[in-house]
Amino acid sequence: MVIEMNKVRNWIKNHKFIIFIFLFSLILRIGVILVIDTPVISDFKTMLDASLEIVNKTDHYKTMPYFLLWGYQMGHVLYQAILLSIINSITFLKVVNAIVTSLTVVMIYVIGKKLANEKAAEIISIIYSIFLFPLLLNTVLTNQLLPMLLILIAIYLWITKKKEKKIMAILIGLLLGFSNMLRSETIVILFAFFLYTIFLMIKKEHKKVLIMNLAIIILTYFILTTSSSFLLKATNISPSGLDNKNTAWKFLEGLNIESQGRYSEEDASIYATSEEKTKEELVKRIKEDWQQYPILFLKKIKILWFNSDLSWQLGYIKDQDKILLPTAINQVFIYFFIIMSLFSSITLFKKNYKKEQILIILILLVYFGVYLGIEVMPRYAYSIQIFESLLAVITLGYMIDQKKENKVGEKHAKTRK
Repeated sequence: MVIEMNKVRNWIKNHKFIIFIFLFSLILRIGVILVIDTPVISDFKTMLDASLEIVNKTDHYKTMPYFLLWGYQMGHVLYQAILLSIINSITFLKVVNAIVTSLTVVMIYVIGKKLANEKAAEIISIIYSIFLFPLLLNTVLTNQLLPMLLILIAIYLWITKKKEKKIMAILIGLLLGFSNMLRSETIVILFAFFLYTIFLMIKKEHKKVLIMNLAIIILTYFILTTSSSFLLKATNISPSGLDNKNTAWKFLEGLNIESQGRYSEEDASIYATSEEKTKEELVKRIKEDWQQYPILFLKKIKILWFNSDLSWQLGYIKDQDKILLPTAINQVFIYFFIIMSLFSSITLFKKNYKKEQILIILILLVYFGVYLGIEVMPRYAYSIQIFESLLAVITLGYMIDQKKENKVGEKHAKTRK
């Protein structure tokens, strides 16, 4: 008993900051959930209603065009249904959001430590924990939160365990597969993994092991996602499985000059239910509008990467003047992470830069390219800002290391005198 207690004490002692940052983030997020009563609207309301139907054993949702077209949304619906079968409460769903995003803050810290030094990882994780946009997003029943946590865990395993047993590659594939089932965004990470593997191979680092592990990750990912989709169809839980019946839709919206690459109600009423019509219109727009794309891309970059938008969290407040200050504060956070992440490129010119930094840069570059083509809104920056925070750790770590080196240099100079 005494030995076990000593083990617990030692574990707590060795993980003090992880415990602190998790509890600090969680208390802050639960406080936000209790104070801000964001109503469930738009797609989130549709998915919540479907989740409640599954819990109540009704199936009206199966005939809804929304789920017949966008079967990939059923992953989040089932996830919420599982939670609601435990405690049937929207507040409970938001509390789970708070736990998930608190763990995300922890992952920023533990990955950040691998990319730079512990002090920098501590500071940036604390700053991210009070970043208003992700903090307030806990009040929204969005499908972005758990998938991103799973991706971060997969990345952590990739950068720390990539040379170990094949079971680790299977686990990473499973994490990415489950993430994609909840939100179809994981292909960005897989493509970045592929590019990073090529980079490591160029560096002549365990080519056979890298190729084998990447192949296992991709195979595991596809087996899980395709078999899950088949199972959902076979059991009639989701008539469309996890399929996207209009793959061109996001590109039609993303290349809409009038809506600046954002969602268009007019487009939705005409094209959303027909992939054939969507493809025809997409080809037509590309032919007619391609010369305007450079300006469109600049506008989309501003919308996604630079715009502060708390409307999903605070849009229900009647007096919108009250959210001007939070929006301005949030904008400061956005600029901080962008500037810090850009400055991290300085470290690439150092001989001892961390190769894992290249993976984070590749992920952001893939996101950048993908969102030039598909629909954008400021809310989609949630994932991007997490990876920016990891690069911010590198920048701050470099600044801390430089300061230490300068102090050592000054001491040596004084000694010589």
